[in-house]
Amino acid sequence: MNDNTNRSNSVILIAALLAVLVGAEVAVLTSDLDNGVRYGIGGAILAGIVVGAYQLSRARRASR
Repeated sequence: MNDNTNRSNSVILIAALLAVLVGAEVAVLTSDLDNGVRYGIGGAILAGIVVGAYQLSRARRASR
């Protein structure tokens, strides 16, 4: 595999991870968990989404 293929694969993997994290965020926030637990887990997932979005922007910039 060349370097461009690796970058394209990482962009796809990060985008897929972000989609899963967004789905998990929606599932947690709409669940019947206690508010403290729900917002704690939701905050952790949100932090993962922010980091993933940053990594996606870096990977896309590098793949150009």
